[in-house]
Amino acid sequence: MTRAHVRPIRRMLRPGWFRQNRAALLAVAVLLPATLGIMFAYQWLGYFEQWPSRPVDVAAGDTVQYGRSEWQIESTDRYAADSVGGVERDLPAGTDLIVVTVRVVPSSTGSDEDHDLCAVRLEETGGGNLPRSWANASGGAVPLAGTAPERTSCSRELRTPYTFDAQFVVPADTGDWAALTLGISVNEELPEYARFTLD
Repeated sequence: MTRAHVRPIRRMLRPGWFRQNRAALLAVAVLLPATLGIMFAYQWLGYFEQWPSRPVDVAAGDTVQYGRSEWQIESTDRYAADSVGGVERDLPAGTDLIVVTVRVVPSSTGSDEDHDLCAVRLEETGGGNLPRSWANASGGAVPLAGTAPERTSCSRELRTPYTFDAQFVVPADTGDWAALTLGISVNEELPEYARFTLD
């Protein structure tokens, strides 16, 4: 074999592009998933900071200072679809209406903008089933016939104590094997929210 034939073989045995850049490729393979993971974790943390995810538990009948107001559950009433109250409200068959009366004592200081607006949810937890929750039906998710309560959510205008009736249309078996709680959240206090045990 002549020298002319040996040179091309030596050129072929030189390290290739992948071998020369393997350290950089390994760094990309490690750092890219780590960077993406950190970015998504940061986004999820921001999301959970704006979602009611840390309950402040309140026993039945107790009052709690939350946001700029005091909150208390005054009463809880339940109407089956075939009861007088259920027929008056035109409830769908197989459902119940749960009405929770909440007493609010706003702070006497501050402007109207300083008073709390809230979101209210009925929650069912425990009993070995997956947790379920329902939004206030007064928001229009389920149209209710009959006489509407004077207030169905908290008010920013009122500075004196008042009550409102949160209404929830739920399956008839709600609360049979699990505890019912009422969650009240105020944007400025998230992710903390007040969670009241219902009788």
